[in-house]
Amino acid sequence: MRACLAVSFVIVGCIFPSAAIAWGIEGHRVVALIAASELTPAAKAQVEALLGGEASSSMANIANWSDEVRPQRPETAPWHYVDIPIGSMGYDPARDCKNNDCIVAQIVKNEQILADKSLLPPVRAEALKYLIHFVGDIHQPLHSSNNNDHGGSDMRVSVNGRQTTLHRVWDNLIPASLGPDEASIVSRLETKMTLDQRRRWGSNDPGDWANEGFALAGKEIYPALSSNVVSVGPIVLETDYVAHHQATVEMQLEKAGLRLAAAINTLFGPRRFWR
Repeated sequence: MRACLAVSFVIVGCIFPSAAIAWGIEGHRVVALIAASELTPAAKAQVEALLGGEASSSMANIANWSDEVRPQRPETAPWHYVDIPIGSMGYDPARDCKNNDCIVAQIVKNEQILADKSLLPPVRAEALKYLIHFVGDIHQPLHSSNNNDHGGSDMRVSVNGRQTTLHRVWDNLIPASLGPDEASIVSRLETKMTLDQRRRWGSNDPGDWANEGFALAGKEIYPALSSNVVSVGPIVLETDYVAHHQATVEMQLEKAGLRLAAAINTLFGPRRFWR
């Protein structure tokens, strides 16, 4: 499976050389699987009715759908991120989400579509597909920040001799280092989440989620690059860069899964209280 995922990353990179594609294929599936395990029975039944299959497998299988359809729907590209300028005070809808053309507004929009049971099932199913993906996207810090580099997509870096972009390091390299396969990653992350974390991460406001990612980018990602800037060629990252940031990526994947489940549970039935 890892070989297939690696090929998929290359294909996606060729199709969208400078586009923002968060977490890569495996990361989005991890978020969907965590969320599926946290659904109430009522929410799970409605998810299965809309997607036409068992909740965990169907949610994981469509977690990357909105990236796959972007070539046919180019107008949806800005829906996957919000460009909050590094150095600003945080998310400003008037500045960062004009015409609702950003991920914060699109999460709200798709929640509203899902909540409207007068709409046809295919319409609501498509909204669910977008919601599953966008909640994952917004928890990748470089999807909520911009340092005049398109969220790190224009910043060339070198990691242990491998040249790539800063965005792809956070999309692909760090998530891929978390475990041998998605099942083991999900199992470990579910086990390590504490009751206190579940309570502290309970925000249901996508604007708050965007500001969290923005803060992480401003405090953790970009400052670490300043001392490594060279006049020619890519920025050389420390040899332990991937390992050093694993805990942050794990936290963001955990938050995304829990918050996605909470959103679906709220829309589809009585909210589940954390054990």
